[in-house]
Amino acid sequence: MDWRPISADSHITEPPNCYVDHIDPAWRDKAPHVVYKEGMGDIYVVEGMKTPVPMGLIAAAGVDPKDIRIGGARFDDLHRSGWDPTERLADQDKDGVAAEVIYPSVGMLLCNHSDLDYKKACFDAYNRWLQTYVAHDPDRLIGMGQTCIRTIKEGIEDLERIKAMGFRGVMMPGNPGEKDYDDPAFDPFWEAAVALELPLSFHILTSSGDNTMIMPRAGRRLTASCRSSAAARTSWACWSIPACSNGMPSCASSASKPTRAGRRISCIAWTTPTSAIATG
Repeated sequence: MDWRPISADSHITEPPNCYVDHIDPAWRDKAPHVVYKEGMGDIYVVEGMKTPVPMGLIAAAGVDPKDIRIGGARFDDLHRSGWDPTERLADQDKDGVAAEVIYPSVGMLLCNHSDLDYKKACFDAYNRWLQTYVAHDPDRLIGMGQTCIRTIKEGIEDLERIKAMGFRGVMMPGNPGEKDYDDPAFDPFWEAAVALELPLSFHILTSSGDNTMIMPRAGRRLTASCRSSAAARTSWACWSIPACSNGMPSCASSASKPTRAGRRISCIAWTTPTSAIATG
């Protein structure tokens, strides 16, 4: 048995072609893209977002905190394993890591985009790119697909598509396009996630109230109770972001995810049982 740790909250660095090459042609002219800006280095420019995303901040692994800077970084100088799966696997071996649950970086901030149609196109493009990345070793590169949830019905269709693409879970946007997550109208969505065995994760920086990185949804409760489905015999464990059940003051990634009876999940950033994360 492999007793090496599994990272439950790892990120990729979206390469310059991630969105441009994989987005629906109707959106290609507006796709997120990388440009060089004097004083800032290489930055991701996203249509409709005032603040660009400096590449040096989304790929700072292994950099001494005193050396991390907002501007000046060039894409070619960043860790190749952020977008090169072969290098990623080599880094896993070097670090003694068995596998990683892979989240986006630019895509995390795109969750806050106000244009749902644009966001949907970007997430679909990201999923296409990520599929090629994790395909190099799906057991060690555990992809988390993205869904926009313009509507609940479309969200369910996204879950089915994400499962078919080989992903092992879904990173949820903090603000759905229809109703809110505590509305009973979302019950079919939760049931679909259970049936597909797709864990759902709510990550920081993916809600409109995450600017302070303190409370999700401007202090509103994301989900508050544990409930079970007798038909599916499935337990639901739900936590809001900083009040994690493991007692940590805050979590890099808080989860609201279905688990089979007998499996325990608290915060996905801290509890990583292989049976719950690496199956599906």
